[in-house]
Amino acid sequence: MHTGVQRKDAARRIMHYAFELSAQRRVVEANYNTFVNPILHPNRVMQQHDFLYVLDGDWEVALEYNGSSEIFSIQKGDLVILPAQLHHYGTRLCSPNSRNMYLHVEASAGDHIVGAAQECRTDENQVVLPTVIHCGSSVEINRYFSEMIAVCWRDTPYKSNRLACLFDLLVCEISEYCALITKVNTQYFAFVNEIVQFLRSNPERFYSVSDIAHKFYISEKTLNKRFKLVYDKTFYAWQMEQKLDMVYQALQNNTELTLKEAAVNFGFYDEFHLSRAFKKKFGVAPKYVRR
Repeated sequence: MHTGVQRKDAARRIMHYAFELSAQRRVVEANYNTFVNPILHPNRVMQQHDFLYVLDGDWEVALEYNGSSEIFSIQKGDLVILPAQLHHYGTRLCSPNSRNMYLHVEASAGDHIVGAAQECRTDENQVVLPTVIHCGSSVEINRYFSEMIAVCWRDTPYKSNRLACLFDLLVCEISEYCALITKVNTQYFAFVNEIVQFLRSNPERFYSVSDIAHKFYISEKTLNKRFKLVYDKTFYAWQMEQKLDMVYQALQNNTELTLKEAAVNFGFYDEFHLSRAFKKKFGVAPKYVRR
């Protein structure tokens, strides 16, 4: 029987945790999970940090600290950080066909709870993050998770060093993302995120500014202004960058995918248009990114 339970949503989360940078920590495990049938999140105290990124479905997880528990409802696009040596457990079955990515990462001596921090922050030695972050609109965070899982699967030289470096990059990226959403008007962020989710649901098409402005009942000028506020780039530039990131990941994960198929799948005119844009962003032709 757990007492002192408090239910927290994204707007009211209070626990923040400091992660020491450049600690050369060991990534113990990284992988994907799929649960066709609903299950509870494990009831446990781990010696490692548990980073859980929800790809599909929803979960409810409790985290105990100082004699009480906070219950977090986490959904698609949410990242929950369950710090080492703190008791956590599932309070509700996940939805059917839930999928997630997870990392189990060794704790460092400098990692610690910082209490009711008002925002994410970083300095030369540490990054401070909240327990739950909605980051479904960040391709970069998703990509770092995927890359760490891929490195764990491969038997490569300097594997431990690569994973430690990628973890530092991941927590820095999460910190920057948190800082972004705290400085931007939350109404603007919610509006832009609605557009982002629409674009992610329709990756096979390139949308013009006028297409999206018409669909979401906004002027083209205001649309670009809000994208600049949230992402520091125009709608077109953001869309191009995201599509190229998705192509990069698709080519890495599917060696059978042709450039022509990738162009069709992600809305480019043809493989030549895709190849030019890809080389401009990444500095190499698409064929050189395959594993």
